[in-house]
Amino acid sequence: MPTYSQIVWSGAMAMLMGLLIGLERQHSQKADEPLFAGFRTFPVITLTGFLAGLLAKAGFIWVLPVAMAGVCAVAVAAYYVTAQGQHKGATTEFVAILAFVLGALTAFNFVIPAATFAVVTTLLLSIKAPLHRFAEKIQEEEIYAILKFGIVTVIVLPLLPNRTFGPFQVLNPRLIWLMVVLISAVSMVGYALMRFMGARHGIAVTGMLGGLASSTATTFGLSQKAREAEDSLAKFFALGIVIASTIMFLRMLILTFVVDPHLGRALVVPIMAPALAGVGIALYLWLKKPGTQSEAGLRVRNPMDLWTAIKFGLLFAVVLFVSRAAFQYFGSSGVYIAGALAGMTDVDAFTISAARLGQENVLAASTANASILLAGAMNTLVKGGIAAVLGGRALRRVIIPLFGILFFAALVSCIVVART
Repeated sequence: MPTYSQIVWSGAMAMLMGLLIGLERQHSQKADEPLFAGFRTFPVITLTGFLAGLLAKAGFIWVLPVAMAGVCAVAVAAYYVTAQGQHKGATTEFVAILAFVLGALTAFNFVIPAATFAVVTTLLLSIKAPLHRFAEKIQEEEIYAILKFGIVTVIVLPLLPNRTFGPFQVLNPRLIWLMVVLISAVSMVGYALMRFMGARHGIAVTGMLGGLASSTATTFGLSQKAREAEDSLAKFFALGIVIASTIMFLRMLILTFVVDPHLGRALVVPIMAPALAGVGIALYLWLKKPGTQSEAGLRVRNPMDLWTAIKFGLLFAVVLFVSRAAFQYFGSSGVYIAGALAGMTDVDAFTISAARLGQENVLAASTANASILLAGAMNTLVKGGIAAVLGGRALRRVIIPLFGILFFAALVSCIVVART
């Protein structure tokens, strides 16, 4: 049995949850609208649920369903009286039933989950106007895109086996499909940010977030959008791609540090060359702001191109297999081949593998770091090609010279490290 102090604490929390929800309902009430429950009634409802839960725990199990039925009956009656034939929402009445459930949960020691639900519920209630504006703006194709993303993420991904198959035990169906999900997510997030933050800020944030996960997937997603958008937006899309690529070099450095701090320290200076070049290019693109008509020119038709994402997933699987085969057959001398091939998709797995080989003294430190830099250089070259081919003529004109600078900086660092 709970102690007296525990009962008081849980009861106080139940009352505070009711006060929070009731305060929001009272505050959002219109002057000419009757209110079923407000700042005083909601704490009473949560306390009723709490007491009913306590009695149920004490052995009077029937009290809880009876009290629940009573609250539901009162809510239905209140809606019938206040609606009076008008088209009136039933939000407050449903929230009253939820408040009773939250109060009961606190009696069963689910205080933290109940408080979390209370805060989230209050938040949803308080942003009614923005939610309605969002619902009015959303288009049919955007709903379909959300459904497609839900299918590939929630339904397909968990069904795939999370183990390796095939020669060299390198093909993992879930990992391959995860790349499809990642590209789809970048495409969806980028689309949403561009719509609600504008092209310049939305694409920049997409580049930052996407670069933390996969700069290659981000390049794919942003290049698709660039082809569909106005030519005047090419610099914005180039900015997002450059930001993602710059973050990639920093991500490679962090991964190397995690696996082998000694190897990571040796990589700091060489990898700063392409990273600082990327920062400089990004600042140049950010400060060179086009006219206001560029922002108005944002017209992206397809929120998510699933087939392009699937093609990238298949390419990822092929390159993963070939790079592992190169290392398997050519040994340490093939690490550069493996790095170049791994750079065609994404560099994280190769960075970890090369750093681990360096840590185990299978590779010399200079060889391990040079192969990591080569993977980054090749990945930069491939992303430049992706943007040039998928992004259309306007993006191609902007991206080729900029990525030429990034590639040259990474390649020079690779050659210098390899010769030391």
